[in-house]
Amino acid sequence: MDKALKAKPEEKSKLERKFFCAFPNSYVSMDSLFGFNKKAGPLYHSETPNHLQFYGNMSSYIDFFSHLTSVPSEEYYKKYVSICIDGYWQADNIRVAFGFGLHLLNNSKPACEALSIRSDSEIKSVFRFIFDGPHPNHDTNKEFYQKLQPVVSEENERLSQLLTEAYQKLMSENHEH
Repeated sequence: MDKALKAKPEEKSKLERKFFCAFPNSYVSMDSLFGFNKKAGPLYHSETPNHLQFYGNMSSYIDFFSHLTSVPSEEYYKKYVSICIDGYWQADNIRVAFGFGLHLLNNSKPACEALSIRSDSEIKSVFRFIFDGPHPNHDTNKEFYQKLQPVVSEENERLSQLLTEAYQKLMSENHEH
């Protein structure tokens, strides 16, 4: 990652590709590297310098992954969806579906295509992870859902229905501690 950030354009693509290939392929792998489960994962403390932060104080590696540009969309979003399946919010780097919701909003066609090949339960788990949190029924989530729903609906009606189902189910659950 450090080499790619400093690389000249002709080298950057190759280095981003290496980073992509080394990046985890599942939620469980992400959690074991970036989460805090009884003890910090090996990449838990990889903070992002302020000038590189895209999604707040998330791991620099996750931030970098969420902004790769040289990996073909189909391959990129297939992996992105895989790392979000069965994800759930934790009070560490494991949150906001690693930024996938913004990809659905801003790069809806390839992101929806990658999601659409998954089972209904896998898709719902990704949507849930996007909105999950200690108290998910808040204005920011409501506003994001209102922006995301029509974009997803325009791309794929099945995904739109699953988004609504996952969101409504999460909002109806008791999140008291």
